Amino acid sequence: MEAGDKRGCTMKQASALTELPSELKQRVASFLSVRDLMKLTKTSKSIRSNLDVTLVSSPLTDRASQNKVYQTLDTQQCFATVVPNQESLPHSMTFCCGVISAGRSGGIVCIKEQEIPVNSSPNDLKETSFAVGKVVATIADLYDGQRIVLSFYPQRNKYYQFWIRSDGFDDDEALPFESMRLCCIGFGANPMDYTAYQYDDNVQRRRRYFRTVVK
Repeated sequence: MEAGDKRGCTMKQASALTELPSELKQRVASFLSVRDLMKLTKTSKSIRSNLDVTLVSSPLTDRASQNKVYQTLDTQQCFATVVPNQESLPHSMTFCCGVISAGRSGGIVCIKEQEIPVNSSPNDLKETSFAVGKVVATIADLYDGQRIVLSFYPQRNKYYQFWIRSDGFDDDEALPFESMRLCCIGFGANPMDYTAYQYDDNVQRRRRYFRTVVK
C-alpha cells in the first residue's frame, strides 16, 4: 500500500469513529495500545475532544522517593506495589525512570499482576506476600543512561508489583534509578486513583506509603 493510501485509510477510519456516540468511542479506544491511543488523539481534534483523554504523570509514591539505588545481589525482589482504584480503572499505567548506571552486568525490571484477595483493602496489600504472579511488562539488559518505559493495563480485581534484579554478586553491582514516575491515561473526568508503596531492597519491608488521587 502506498503512503498516500495509508493516510487515506487512516482518515476514513477516523471519520467512521467520529460518527459513533462518545461512550462507544471510549469503549473502542480502551482496546488500543498506549501508542495507538496517542496517535488516534492526534488524528482529529473532534476525536480528541469526544474521547476526553486525560494523561497525568506523578512520582511513583512521593517526590522524596523518586531516586533510589537498588542492590539485590542477583536475586529478584519487589521494590514497589501499585493498587489501582477498582471503581475507576484507567486505560493504562506506565512506569518510567532513568538508569544512572547499570554496572557491568546490567539488570532486569518487570511488572507482575497479582490477584487481590477477597475482602482486601489497599492497606491490606502493603504487607502481602511477594508472589510469583503474571509478568505483564519487562525490560532486561539495562545500560547506563537508559530510559525505562513499562506500560500495563489495569484489570479488575488485580494489583501490580514492580520487581528488580541487579545482576552479579559484587557489592559494587547496583542499579541507581532517577525520576521514578507513574503515568496514568484515562477517559472522562473520573479521578485516576491509586495506592502505591515502595520497599527497601534486600530487607523487604514497607519503606514508603503514599496514596495519590489525581483529579
